[in-house]
Amino acid sequence: MNALTKYLLTVEQELPTIQQQIDASCRTFAVLESSHYQLQDGPAEVFWQLRHWPNIIHGEVAAARDRLAGYRDKYRLQLQADQQQLQADLLQLQEDVKEFTKLGGLPAVEERLTAVQDLEEKLEELAKRSELYQAREDIFKHPKTEYPLLQQISHAFAPTASMWRMAGELSRHLPDWMDGPFTEIDAEAVAANIDIWWCSSAKLLKQLTGAPLEVAVAVSQQLQDFQQHIPLITALRNPGLRDRHWEKISVAVGCVVKADAGFSLSRALQLGLPAHVAAIEEVSEYASKEFSLEHTLDKMQSDWAGLCFDSMPWRATGSSILRGVDDIQQLLDDQVVKTQAMRASPCIGPFEERVKVWEAKLNQTQDVLDEWLKCQQGWLYLEPIFGSEDIQQQMPNEGRKFKAVDGTWRRLMERLAKQSEVMVVTADEELLKNLTEANRLLEQVQKGLSDYLETKRLAFPRFYFLSNDELLEILSETKDPTRVQPYLRKIFEGIAGLSFGADLEVGAMISEEGEKVAFAKPFNPKSAGGAVERWLIDCEAAMRDSIKYILKESVDAYSNTPRDTWMCSWPGQVVLAVDCMYWSSGTAAAIVRHKLAEYASQLTQELMQVVNKVRGNLSKLERKTLSALIVIDVHARDVTAELARQGVVSETDFEWISQLRYGWEDGELVVRMINAAIQYGYEYLGNSSRLVITPLTDRCYRTLMGALHLNLGGAPEGPAGTGKTETTKDLAKAIAMQCVVFNCSDGLDY
Repeated sequence: MNALTKYLLTVEQELPTIQQQIDASCRTFAVLESSHYQLQDGPAEVFWQLRHWPNIIHGEVAAARDRLAGYRDKYRLQLQADQQQLQADLLQLQEDVKEFTKLGGLPAVEERLTAVQDLEEKLEELAKRSELYQAREDIFKHPKTEYPLLQQISHAFAPTASMWRMAGELSRHLPDWMDGPFTEIDAEAVAANIDIWWCSSAKLLKQLTGAPLEVAVAVSQQLQDFQQHIPLITALRNPGLRDRHWEKISVAVGCVVKADAGFSLSRALQLGLPAHVAAIEEVSEYASKEFSLEHTLDKMQSDWAGLCFDSMPWRATGSSILRGVDDIQQLLDDQVVKTQAMRASPCIGPFEERVKVWEAKLNQTQDVLDEWLKCQQGWLYLEPIFGSEDIQQQMPNEGRKFKAVDGTWRRLMERLAKQSEVMVVTADEELLKNLTEANRLLEQVQKGLSDYLETKRLAFPRFYFLSNDELLEILSETKDPTRVQPYLRKIFEGIAGLSFGADLEVGAMISEEGEKVAFAKPFNPKSAGGAVERWLIDCEAAMRDSIKYILKESVDAYSNTPRDTWMCSWPGQVVLAVDCMYWSSGTAAAIVRHKLAEYASQLTQELMQVVNKVRGNLSKLERKTLSALIVIDVHARDVTAELARQGVVSETDFEWISQLRYGWEDGELVVRMINAAIQYGYEYLGNSSRLVITPLTDRCYRTLMGALHLNLGGAPEGPAGTGKTETTKDLAKAIAMQCVVFNCSDGLDY
């Protein structure tokens, strides 16, 4: 009836949609008819039948509604009868439960359990019927009928049913525990069941009355009687008990005791073991500790089963290296600590020798792993170095030693590819000896390498500014000097490359900006006989001689060449130095002639010439030269104007001697400031920019120039980002000295 009601509701909801589809078909048919289109008999017949379908459906729905009304009355009456029968059945069940809750008799426990099962089935069946009748009431839209009697019966029956179930379980288990094979008793399960039943019995004693209460009291007494045997069962069923422990127990109780297939709890009671529970528990506790140690040792050994070293091919060496040893190292560290703790345990006696052997094996594994990783680190560092024939020729002794280590390493990794299990590999005593010897040779090789590099650095001190790896890269290129060029920028301040001729003669140096400066005296690296440091010394001398020579030439050209032409005809560094020389001499002459104001005006005019030239069509290098020149000229003009404003009339006035002054003295360019005098360094700087000079910059210059004059160091101090480093670097440019910046902070590398 419920399904029919839902179906009719669905049909009525779909009827408007069906009617719309029929109306659309009618409109289509009308169009065809107005067009005098002749339909075939089949489609025409279907159309006229379709026109009548809504009326047919409405008739069928109405007839179904009538039938549904008849069904509703019939089923409503049937529901009332069913509900009355349910009430009667509930009353009968209530009487049955009431009678059952008066029954006692612990020996009849199996009969009572059958009755409990029957009553529970009846109770469950009546509960399902009540839910069914309530669902039918929802169909008829009737108020839901409650059955409080069902809950009352369930509540009254629950304590008695629980008591009989507990009594049944106890009656089934107790004989097995008392007389069954002792080896089949699960002590933990027995203790857990007894605890659960004891708690349940305590609650039931408060809820039951009459005969069931007497049964509950009897069950509680059985539990109490058996509960005192739990410590004995737990002690004797300890999985850690071995023959040595049973011997101790036998000595303690005065008779032979062993939990074999013929032993039972009843037999234990006959032997009077409960009187010796304390002694048995002491032995059992000691056995538990020994068992825990034994289990831990077994687990440690099983953890290594199948654990293998992992290796990977290393570049184009034809050999391989270890990888992913972190897990092995962590397991090894954990087990070494555990083994040491086990040896300190007072219960280690039966396993002491076994633990010592295992500890020795772990220590050997640790020693092998440490030596192996140390050897790998040294081999990885030295293999690319001694892979160069040039290095081997320069260090023949170290080369032979490394070749021996390399052979040992390759043989070791070949064996590892065949057998990689950790405990098998590290058990080889010969392996540890080979690795120790290899590390000894590697230390000698590294010491020889360090001494070799130190001799090269002493020969050419600029090598101190290179790392060992970079220096070795340079030293390994004895046959091809052109391959040293990538490292020139770290050796020389401004040289980014050298211009090599057909016969490898070096004729010029090239800056990072692309400025090319010809050497006054070209040199050929071949004359160094393959010693890189020797031809780099030649390069350094050629650089200084060339800068000095070009400076002299530029000084001579300054006086007989228009300034705007002169400034674009020479290297940027030379233009700045000569400009400062002429400014120094011009300002000194103006001070003597008392014409500082006129000289300041002249400097302004020269500055404007440079500015106008910058606005013209210049190359990139020329524009960079003039940009730096403007910075220097602006400062020079400002200094001259300030000297004029202060009325300086003597070359010894502090306002003048505190400035950076350039001049030729005994064939050398000397830079003076106050009483400090430093020879121009002639270090090629390239066509670099210059720092805008401020009063604070001048103060730093004075301090640092005085320190350099006295061969001391300076330490500019101030907040971060205020220009301490840049000021120092700019002073180095002013006096043509190499400036190397180091930063000790992690992650920063200049």
